[in-house]
This record gives sequence, structure tokens and C-alpha cells, in this order.
Amino acid sequence: MSNDSERNSAVNAAATSKVYHAQFQDLYVSATRKFYRGGVRPGEASRTYAQAQEMFNKVPPSQRMGTNAENAARNIRDYLSDKDASHVKPHSKGGSNDPSNIKWENAKNNRARGNKDMSLQEQTNLGAKWHVDNLTGAVKAGVKATPMGAAIGAVTTAPFSMLSNGLRVVRGEMSGGEAVLETLKDTATGGAVGAASAFSITTVASACPPIAMALSAISPALLAVGGAGMVYEFFHILESHKQAVRKYYQSLTKQELQCLQEIEDELTYQHQKNLDFLAEADAINEQIKNRPCEPGIEGAVKRYLDSVAIAKSLGVMPNNSRHLPGNSQQGFLPTNS
Repeated sequence: MSNDSERNSAVNAAATSKVYHAQFQDLYVSATRKFYRGGVRPGEASRTYAQAQEMFNKVPPSQRMGTNAENAARNIRDYLSDKDASHVKPHSKGGSNDPSNIKWENAKNNRARGNKDMSLQEQTNLGAKWHVDNLTGAVKAGVKATPMGAAIGAVTTAPFSMLSNGLRVVRGEMSGGEAVLETLKDTATGGAVGAASAFSITTVASACPPIAMALSAISPALLAVGGAGMVYEFFHILESHKQAVRKYYQSLTKQELQCLQEIEDELTYQHQKNLDFLAEADAINEQIKNRPCEPGIEGAVKRYLDSVAIAKSLGVMPNNSRHLPGNSQQGFLPTNS
């Protein structure tokens, strides 16, 4: 899998991640009642809008987020379903209904305390529980976003892996079966990258509303970057294929030139041998033609014997040489003595 595919999978997964933190005004009137009346005794005045908003903000960010306003409102309702608006200083001891004196706490624990003051340890535990709930909700949101991120990553990677590996098959670098396995591997890797990106981004954005707002603001830009990255990857694959093919044919040309050079060298060598042979033959021919010519039979025989010697040196002998003087009849030749 190329770096381009990994980057595109991550960017597209991030661009399609949906993290929406509910605003107080997004809630239905019936859903806001607990923020206005939680912990408030019957007959007492409800909290103001600003105080209700402050009570709303006491819910961990990840517990008031969703993919849209309706989903986020449902998550808030589910989170508060087993919780009371607990007074730090009991109402019976003059504790106010102001949000500064209120914490969201499990209803059983609140009612078990009765009219006692909430201890410092209990307040610390609730503060830690708030962070745990925020982290838990964020991880839960990240897990929910993982399948979509995996799908986005796989869909982003698969077509380009098929194209790249298909061209490698055309170039003879791998078989069709190997291309299928490589494409499946790349698709799985792209899905894993997309899943990891969606999980991490959604988790962080769920726990931190400013990051979620920034993500929403740059999502169009991320989509544009992801689209541009896919276009770039497409042409990059084609250009890589073009370069590979050019390099292949250049290597063929070099091989052909080398082969032609070897043939030319061999022909030159054979031609030179022929020239050397002809030069030697001319020298011998001149030697034969320029021999001194002695008169009489003895001179003729001597010339013949010289010719036989030259023929032997050249590896050439006439078929009827055994019947001629110079072989077995040499003893019959007259001598000067």
C-alpha cells in the first residue's frame, strides 16, 4: 500500500467523521426540565436560563454529543436517566439551588446520603467520575465511528490498488493471483488506517468540543484535500507505469545494441581472419611464381618437390601425388654423379 493511499484513507475518514455537541437550545422543552428543576423543591422558583445552561454544561462533553442534534439529545437523556442533581450543602441546611452547589450524581448515592453535607472526598470522587464518564463516552463514540471509517478507508484504497496491481500484471511483474492477494491486503490495510483515523479523531473530538468545532469547520477542506489526493494518486500510478514501461524498453534497446555489437565484433574478427589468410596465400603464390626455374628434368622435379612441400605446409595435397616423382620413385631419378 502506497503512502498516498494511507494519507487519502486517513483524510477521507477524518472528513466524514461526524461529531456534534448538542447546544442547550437544541433540546426540546421537555428535555430541558431537568436542568431547570433538578434538585429544586416543589413551589420554589425554577432556575434562570443562564443557570439551566450552566447545569447543562455540567454534563461531560462526550455524553452530550452525537452525530446530529437529535442523537446528541438522546445521549444526554440516557446519561441523566439514573442521576440526581445533588446538593453539596443540603437544601435542608440552607444549601441553594444554584449550579455552584449542584453536582450530577447517581441517584442511589444521593439519596443514601440523606441530609448530610457532601464530603470533600465525595466531591473529588465525583470530579474523577466526570472525567471517566467523559473519556468513556468519547471512546464509545470512537468505537461507533470505527466501522464507517474502515469502510471509507477500504473504498478509498481498493480502486487504486486494483489499478496499480493490474498494471503490474500487464508489465509482467506479478501474476493475476498475486495481484488479487495484494489488492486484498491493500484494501484491508486501507480499512485499518481509516478505522484508526475515525476512532482517534472521533474520540478526541467527542471529549473536546473545541476540536469538534474545528473539525466541522475544516471538513469541507478535508473533503477537497481527500478528493485532490485521490486524483493525484490516480495520475501518479499512471505516471509510474509509464516510467516503468519506458525503463523496460530502454533496457531492451541496450540489450539489442549490445547483441548487435557482439555480432559486429564477430564479423570483423572473421573478416580479418579472411584477410590474413588471403595475404598469406598471396605471399605463398608470389613465392611459388618467383622460384628459380632450372632446366631439364631435374629442375622440373625439383620445382615439383618444392610445390609438394608448400602444399604440405598448407595442408593441401593432390590426390595423385603418390604416383608422382618425389614419393616412391625418387630412387630412379638420374643423378649428376
